[in-house]
Amino acid sequence: MAKAKKITAALTAALLCTASLTSCSDTSYVMTAGDSKINAGIYIYNELTEMSYQMTMMYYQKGIKKDYFNQKVDGKAFDEYLSDYALTATKEYAAVVDKFNELGLTLSDEDIKSINDSISSTWDSQGEFYESEGISKESVKLALKGSKMREELFDHYYAEGGEEAVSDDEMVKYLDDNYLRYKSISFAKTKASTDSSSSATDSSTDSADAANEEAKAKRDEFLEKAQGVSFDDFDSIIDEYNDYVASKKASDSSSATDSDSSASDSSTTSDDTSSVAESDTSSTASDDTSSVSDSTAESSSAADSDSSTDSSSSEPDPYANEKMANYGEMDDSQKDTANGKILKEVSGMSTDVATAYEDDNAYYILIKGDIKGRDTGYAKDNHEDLLKEMKSDEFQKKLTSWVEKLDIKVNNKAIKRYTPKVVYDKQTEYYSKNNNS
Repeated sequence: MAKAKKITAALTAALLCTASLTSCSDTSYVMTAGDSKINAGIYIYNELTEMSYQMTMMYYQKGIKKDYFNQKVDGKAFDEYLSDYALTATKEYAAVVDKFNELGLTLSDEDIKSINDSISSTWDSQGEFYESEGISKESVKLALKGSKMREELFDHYYAEGGEEAVSDDEMVKYLDDNYLRYKSISFAKTKASTDSSSSATDSSTDSADAANEEAKAKRDEFLEKAQGVSFDDFDSIIDEYNDYVASKKASDSSSATDSDSSASDSSTTSDDTSSVAESDTSSTASDDTSSVSDSTAESSSAADSDSSTDSSSSEPDPYANEKMANYGEMDDSQKDTANGKILKEVSGMSTDVATAYEDDNAYYILIKGDIKGRDTGYAKDNHEDLLKEMKSDEFQKKLTSWVEKLDIKVNNKAIKRYTPKVVYDKQTEYYSKNNNS
């Protein structure tokens, strides 16, 4: 009798083991959040999207075109960073959906239509690729809905009428505490050209030095004109600068034409002008992307950029030459960039005083304006972007707390299956196959 019971128990255990093996080997979902299963496709989508972004940044910032997995991001190996990112993003997706439903919020018909239209467009062009990665159309749709829910939750708390809405006075104070308002003109430095051994030649160095001396002298000439000129009236100096650039370009163009017409005359010696080259009278250095809501135009050469005035409007933009930058919330790495150093200089300046500045790229004239002279209007015109600057970190803390409260169980078999390297290799295989077909 005892032996029979042991056999029965063994058979039962075997059946349970078989059933659980089928369940545990299921990698169609990457985690459970309460009673909900989160599609593995959402995790892969998050992994793939961030991978593409980081690879693009590596190319534009460092010129890296391969060996991505030998790089580090935020101090982590590339594959580790991507795995951590995708797992966190997927947990946050689950928390957003849960909180969105808990609050009884809904997406509008317009939002749903926009998501569906985006999916249709994406699937027409990239559907086959996504499917090769194991990402279904439904997973992409859920991911996009999750992104929109996240936006709606942010507005639920901080937008006008929200539970923790930001008042106009709070936004103006934020501007006063963190932003710099300034205008600038720059004269780019000329770098000596190099020979085949990547060494600057003596003649090239002499030519670059001469061009830079002239650029600096021209900067000083404009700086002298700007002495005693207020921030508002500095536009007249910029206008004169733009006229100078346009004239210089016309002169250079004329000289080039004359040179071409006489090129066949072997007795004519090429005259290397020491005047400021076209590239030496550049528009002002652009603001760092860390200034999220910098919507104003830069001081620019009339010949180099489009007019900041809307052609459909009879009123010129009074702030076309101004820049607004969030210096107060820059971190140390951002402050150590060329633009960060410019802003540091502006930060220590008195208002309405044109000041000389120089870095490795150019000679500058900087002038600082009173932020309080524009804070109210700027807050009104850039409300949405400023709101994100002010409350993104606070919202992220809420989101993290929602994740911690959720009963999330990660399906490690799925995580081990859909590694960044697997995702990358599938992408490489797909495009290699389709580019060669």
